[in-house]
Amino acid sequence: MQIEIPFGKRKFYVQVEWSKRKRIAVIIQPDLSIKARVPIGVDWVTINKFLMKKAAWIAKQVDFFSRFHPLPVNRRYISGETHLFLGKQYRLRIKTGKIHNTKLIGQYFIAEVPSDQHYEKVKEQMLKWYRDHAREILTKRINQILPVFLKLGIKPPQFRIQAMKKRWGSCSKKKNITLNTELIKAPIICIDYVITHELCHLLSSRHDAKFYRILSNFLPDWEKRKVRLEKVLI
Repeated sequence: MQIEIPFGKRKFYVQVEWSKRKRIAVIIQPDLSIKARVPIGVDWVTINKFLMKKAAWIAKQVDFFSRFHPLPVNRRYISGETHLFLGKQYRLRIKTGKIHNTKLIGQYFIAEVPSDQHYEKVKEQMLKWYRDHAREILTKRINQILPVFLKLGIKPPQFRIQAMKKRWGSCSKKKNITLNTELIKAPIICIDYVITHELCHLLSSRHDAKFYRILSNFLPDWEKRKVRLEKVLI
């Protein structure tokens, strides 16, 4: 169900979803859609009051994501198309060859496929290339950052690196951390920001003042890194 939230001359339409949770959470998607996740049993009056208080924040977030529109078109995996790796753009070249293979050479992704019917094969190869390099590079960054947190006496978390549709990373209630393979498209400083962000949740589970104090102690420039990361849309 939707609820309309006025803010000055603007109106925001928020999709309300009920779930088993303790607090109301508002999420702004890169496509500018707005969702409110609400604990089961919370009435409409309470929801409306909460969203009205969040109206200025909602407007700020919508304006932030609007800077990146129009959103990138779906990848076609054809020669000449550009693809990101560690924050840089590389042009795709497709060659006909005897094997399925993808390499990054200079400023180009070189995809070799055995026939002209290559769209799905090139896509498959590119996604595998990204997955393999995500596991390698994200693991190296984890091993670089984690020891600082271990000195504070925290229990080493379990890490998973996998595709995620809408988040760069997450930390579960069981203190397991998941990182999105798409992070491999972002600069190293942004990868380090996400890893550090999730590790900070081992010290403070909520996004409250305490959490941001901890994060700022580890990464004083985390806000700049976050802004840079948002330019790499999932």
